[in-house]
Amino acid sequence: MYKTFYLFRHGETDYNLEKRWQGCSVDSILNPNGIKQAKDLADKLQNSQIQIIYSSELKRALQTSSIVAANLDVPLYTIAALREGNLGGAEGLLVSEVETKYPDIFKSWYSDENDMQISFPGGETKQQMQDRMFNVLMYLLDTPQETIGICSHGSSIRYLLMKFGIMPHRMINTARYKICYCNGNWTAERLD
Repeated sequence: MYKTFYLFRHGETDYNLEKRWQGCSVDSILNPNGIKQAKDLADKLQNSQIQIIYSSELKRALQTSSIVAANLDVPLYTIAALREGNLGGAEGLLVSEVETKYPDIFKSWYSDENDMQISFPGGETKQQMQDRMFNVLMYLLDTPQETIGICSHGSSIRYLLMKFGIMPHRMINTARYKICYCNGNWTAERLD
């Protein structure tokens, strides 16, 4: 069995510009630049042969995936598990506020050690995000389409990619990744 997944992050929101952590409880919409980014993303994916797109239910991802799906003329469905990570008490705060309120967790969150068990109070661990996202891929292996688009969020994508050897990095809005499955073997690559 062979499957190709084009995984992409949503377009820009005003909260992205403010450096405010949205997480899964802050349901923001795309700003005008985010809409332009989504249209540009659709152009970049034009020759990808995507047959269907699955998206997070959060507005910023759903807006992005709707623009891409319309431009590619493919169906769009949502999967709740593609949401952004639950960042607990850090959600809705500016990065500077998170650093002040949770200095030890914040430092560990960005440490090169990548402790997968770390979380903010009331939130998911990095491991839980990775497991949740990987379970979606496993579920989608049983669908009939061979090439699938997936729209999700920075943290959820970041920790899923670690499973495939792509370490955390600065991820632009609408960043693209290609994940392939072939008879039990997974490979992944950055496209942006």
